[in-house]
Amino acid sequence: MSDLHKSVMKSKLPPKMPRTSGVSKLAPYGSARKRDYTPVSWKVYFEKHSDIETDAGTFRVYLSPEPDQPQRPRIITLHGGGYSGLSWALFTEEITSMIHCQVVSMDIRGHGETHAKDPDDLNIDTLVKDVEQVIHKLYGDDELPPLLLLGHSMGGAIAVRTAYSPALEPYIVGVAVIDVVEGTAMESLASMQSFLRGRPTHFNSIEHAIEWCVRSGQVRNVESAKVSMPSQIVNCATGDLAIKEVDTYKSEDTAGNGVTQRGDVILEEGEEGEGAEGDSVEFVKPSSTTSGNMRYRWRVDLSRTEQHWSGWFSGLSGAFLRTHAPRLLLLASVDGLDRELTVGQMQGKFQMQVLTRCGHAVHEDSPAEVARVVASFALRHRLTETTDLY
Repeated sequence: MSDLHKSVMKSKLPPKMPRTSGVSKLAPYGSARKRDYTPVSWKVYFEKHSDIETDAGTFRVYLSPEPDQPQRPRIITLHGGGYSGLSWALFTEEITSMIHCQVVSMDIRGHGETHAKDPDDLNIDTLVKDVEQVIHKLYGDDELPPLLLLGHSMGGAIAVRTAYSPALEPYIVGVAVIDVVEGTAMESLASMQSFLRGRPTHFNSIEHAIEWCVRSGQVRNVESAKVSMPSQIVNCATGDLAIKEVDTYKSEDTAGNGVTQRGDVILEEGEEGEGAEGDSVEFVKPSSTTSGNMRYRWRVDLSRTEQHWSGWFSGLSGAFLRTHAPRLLLLASVDGLDRELTVGQMQGKFQMQVLTRCGHAVHEDSPAEVARVVASFALRHRLTETTDLY
């Protein structure tokens, strides 16, 4: 078989046996199930992190190893509101095993380990400027490498607007957004505060927070929640992000520890074919009598960011369709398309992929599938090549 033929065959990325990352093992029917919610260090998935100094503050960036050639693409991953750069951990492991690239995963202003001078300024123009400055600090002001912008929810809005940056546009070779559409996003804003009020405000341990994350459906993938959730909560006593405790963390038994009574109960979502009933675990908003046991709180108070929500998503569909770079849209449901994107999709203006059995955090729930779609997108537009592992 010729080298050309081999290259063509590999570029199609045929199905292979699923990787074990992000796949939780199901217990036999009728047996006692106890999941492991022990946190996992970011070091398992990224080579290093850098704290980038800009005029606006210090921005945390997690990086996979540099690619073998400088012209290989850098995938700039931008997380959603309340998440962090570690929400891309399992995706990073998958994508770098498929194609030659580097993943650059940034904690956005006010999130994760980023410390901005004005962390509450989440205006879309400010966020775009942050991304511009971080990229230029990483790679210099002269010749940038090819950039593939990949964003989830709020991060998708940032990715689309960043594609219009005069300083970056010549180097942007692709724009991919995950589960964010202007029409549906704008419609959901009215109920967002009600949703946020239904979440616990504090947790008694890191494992407790990870358990809530999975059982509530915020992230359906246990392995992803174990690495990403510690970057979303802060130790109330020290003020430090919980990821600083992960390397020395000792497992706790969350099954009977710190579960407090509350009227509304979160049931663990049953998985198709599992055959077992969901286990009932209750989480509480602490009162004056319970707050002493609650050691962790959210890093970001999303309810206070409401003034910026409309600015993130207004005009997003039109901006996405007008970007010069190739476009990719990944959705958790085909019903998520608004009218403008439906027309654009029928006209073939962008590539679209719907991934089933996912929640809103598609890249965390199904990191291998998302990586495969992004890899195929990059190969289709001849941005890189497959690795020797494929």
